[in-house]
Amino acid sequence: MSDEREDVLLLDVPTGGDYMSVLPTATAAVATRLGFSLDEIEDLRAAVNAAVTLLLTQDSGRMRPFKKRSEAEGPLHCRLEVSLEHLQIILSRPGSEPLDGNAYQWQVLRALTDEVDSESTPAAATIRILQQRPATEGDADTESYRLQ
Repeated sequence: MSDEREDVLLLDVPTGGDYMSVLPTATAAVATRLGFSLDEIEDLRAAVNAAVTLLLTQDSGRMRPFKKRSEAEGPLHCRLEVSLEHLQIILSRPGSEPLDGNAYQWQVLRALTDEVDSESTPAAATIRILQQRPATEGDADTESYRLQ
C-alpha cells in the first residue's frame, strides 16, 4: 500500500448466494496485506457477512441466498478504502427500504468493528464499517513480505 495515496478496491457482486463469499474473502485479503491479526481478519469477515445479511434482508425480512433474485434489485456494491489510519468498507444495495436497526446483525457489527453506521435513501441502503489499522511493528514489515 502506498503512503502517498488512498487505495480503493471496488466490487459489484450479484446478489445470488454463489457470489456472496467474494466480499468477506476480498476484505480478508486486504486486511492481511495491511497487517491485521488473524483474529481481526476473522472479525472483519464476520462483520462483512452481517452487513451483507442486513442489506439482503431489508425488503423481505429474511435472506434468500440461493433463490434467484430479480435483476431489477441490482448488484451489491462494495468499496474498500485503505488510508494510513484505517480500512473503511462501504456496502450498498439499490433499494428504498430502511434497514432494521434492531436486527441481531447490528449487534454483531457493533461488537466486531471500531465504527459502523448506515444510511437509507430512495436510491440505496448503505452500511459503512470503519476499522483502525494496526499500529504494530508487523504492520511496518508488511512491505517486506509482499510478493514480487
